[in-house]
Amino acid sequence: YTDRLDYLAGMNMDLGWTLTVEKLMGLDVSERTRHLRVIVCELNRIASHLVGLATFGMEMGALTGMTNGFRERELVLDLLEEITGLRMDHAYVRPGGLAQDLPEGAVEHIREFLKIMPKRVADFHRLLTGQPIWQRRLKDVGYRDVTGCLALGVTGPILRAAGLPWDMRKTEPYLGYETYD
Repeated sequence: YTDRLDYLAGMNMDLGWTLTVEKLMGLDVSERTRHLRVIVCELNRIASHLVGLATFGMEMGALTGMTNGFRERELVLDLLEEITGLRMDHAYVRPGGLAQDLPEGAVEHIREFLKIMPKRVADFHRLLTGQPIWQRRLKDVGYRDVTGCLALGVTGPILRAAGLPWDMRKTEPYLGYETYD
């Protein structure tokens, strides 16, 4: 059992595999571990959305959107590096726990980020969604209704934008996501 856990901990496992291994092995993690996993998952999600905005902005000719998206993503990647030791593919979540606890100062840095980010999101909204050229380039282009999205296996924000309020974190919760707003 211990040998298997040590072997699995050394692998670069994503959250889904880790949760599966924990379930199969009957492992339970502390509430703190679940909270830290959520923080890392949400930071990773923010980084992913920012790179999506940045590349979408580039494709639509909104170069400021691109540069701002990558700039904000760097803030997130810096936090992930501070917490996990790596910017991407951090192997932080391990069966039975985490690779390490938060380093000193990480909580303060996360709080600083949380103060900055709402204004930056509002800036993105003004820069992109509130911009007439952006709207003309995107309005009535590539529309998919819920039925079309489901037929194509679309998930996440695109499915929610089509009108189906489906968020796995809430509809089939894990890590205690059902307790978060």
